Amino acid sequence: MATARTTIRIFFLCLFLLLQTNYFSFSQTSSFPIEEWVKKLGTKDGPAASGIVDVFTALAAADTTQVKATLDDVEARGDLKNNYFKARFFATKAKCTSRYLQIRYQSHEAIVTQMLKQALNAAYETNNDSLIAEVSWIYGEASYFYERTEPAAMYLLFAAELDERIGRQSTAYNCLLLGLSLYKTRDYRKSIHYTVASIKRETDTSAETKRLLLSRYNTVGLCYQRMGIYDSAFLYYDLAMKMANEVNITVWKAIISGNKGQVYYSQKNYGLAKPLLLFDYSISKAASEQSSAANSLQWVARINLAEGKKDSALMKIKEALDLLTQRSDQSSPYYRQNVYYAAADVYRAFAKEDSVYKYFDLYINLHDSIERSVADSRVEISRIKLDNLENALAIKNLQKEKEATQLRRNFILLAIVLVAVVAIFLLYRQRQKLAYKQRIAEAEGESARQQMELFRQSIIEKTNLIDKLQEQVQNRETTAEQIQIVDELSQQTILTEDDWDKFKKLFEKIYPGFFIKLKEKAIDITLAEQRMAALTRLHLTPKQMASMLGISPLSVHKTRQRLRQRLHITSESNLEETITSL
Repeated sequence: MATARTTIRIFFLCLFLLLQTNYFSFSQTSSFPIEEWVKKLGTKDGPAASGIVDVFTALAAADTTQVKATLDDVEARGDLKNNYFKARFFATKAKCTSRYLQIRYQSHEAIVTQMLKQALNAAYETNNDSLIAEVSWIYGEASYFYERTEPAAMYLLFAAELDERIGRQSTAYNCLLLGLSLYKTRDYRKSIHYTVASIKRETDTSAETKRLLLSRYNTVGLCYQRMGIYDSAFLYYDLAMKMANEVNITVWKAIISGNKGQVYYSQKNYGLAKPLLLFDYSISKAASEQSSAANSLQWVARINLAEGKKDSALMKIKEALDLLTQRSDQSSPYYRQNVYYAAADVYRAFAKEDSVYKYFDLYINLHDSIERSVADSRVEISRIKLDNLENALAIKNLQKEKEATQLRRNFILLAIVLVAVVAIFLLYRQRQKLAYKQRIAEAEGESARQQMELFRQSIIEKTNLIDKLQEQVQNRETTAEQIQIVDELSQQTILTEDDWDKFKKLFEKIYPGFFIKLKEKAIDITLAEQRMAALTRLHLTPKQMASMLGISPLSVHKTRQRLRQRLHITSESNLEETITSL
């Protein structure tokens, strides 16, 4: 009997614990109006966002377990065959998952993206533009927070244009995200349009919103600055600065000052630019924003260089380069390219060609990488847009099988459009590649011209030095060391065979096809005559040619005469003009 009682007690104890566990699980979701949410999410006559905001707002204070249990409960009680419920539920689940379940990481992005695709497909099934726009806003927002600029810009812009078409006003928050996304893709005019709309539609007057508003004003100013419309840029920078002073945020004051300083630099108003840039530099450096500090400092270095303060410019650019190396992560590529370009300019002023080539090469590589990235981004946006359009059309095709003939005709037209668009994109990419190669060729040509000019100047300086020292020798005003220098310079031959090969390669970068045309004009032209023609094309004097080739001026004269005969140039014609015309 005692054993039976013990068994019964154990049974009721287990039952009690089981009930307590179930009660705890139930209590996690019972405080929420699940049935009301299910009804709102599935309504066909309510607003597009019906139930979405209710669920998202209510779960803001819930823990991860409660969020998941509640969403599972809503899904279990809802009807997934109802496309209105399906679209809103998966949009809500994606929104909550990316915000509340703490899985906003690259490896989990696919989970949220899959939910959003289900939501968008269901919205297309309803053929309700208002619902399609609402889901697209959520899709774009999630992409923005995952730092997926291309889908963010595409879905947000698609939603905004759909809202405009159906006469619905997009929210300030949605316009803000769209404006920021378009700024990143360099669509500055549209970025201005939607960012200004965000400012005008903002109703919140809290201090936090003022911080966001000054950021929006700054974004509009940046857009106008990139477009070269400086008056409008200053207007919005001043509005942003006014708000920064109101909320007293020093970092924002520095950022806006730096932006204004860059505009003043573009206008060559260095007196106004320098203190603003130095202020941004000092605040950014104090806030451990090394890349921002480096960017402002390199503008100051450029100003110093323009003012003839080379030493100060060198000191500033060295510090800017040092600031970039202090960051543990990869600093902004836009800032890095600015610093590299300024470094090349500063070292050019000191005639440190190795450093010039080093930083100019770094600048070219980074600049071209950024431009390719922007071009690829635009192509990717168009591709996503086409995929989205194709998906929508496919869903409508399933809905309207009775209009199969008409749909087939539409798909043929769409295919033509797609082929045309793809062809345009391929042509665009090809042009980008050609443009890239052309920029590289131009950069190499410019580098070659600089090297050749340095080479030419070196010869001129050497010749002048020899003349001067020889004159001093004749007048017995020279030292033994100067006599030795004269002998060394006089005996130096610049163009050995190896030197000639290097010279020829450099020369052909500046004057492509010169030697080919020369040989066409004189098939049996000798190597010495080719060298003489090249030096003549550089407009060197006979004395400079003689110094360069390690021969006497008389030998130069004889070689020039042979060159005249080889090219059939009469004594009345100018040899230099004839060779220059090749």
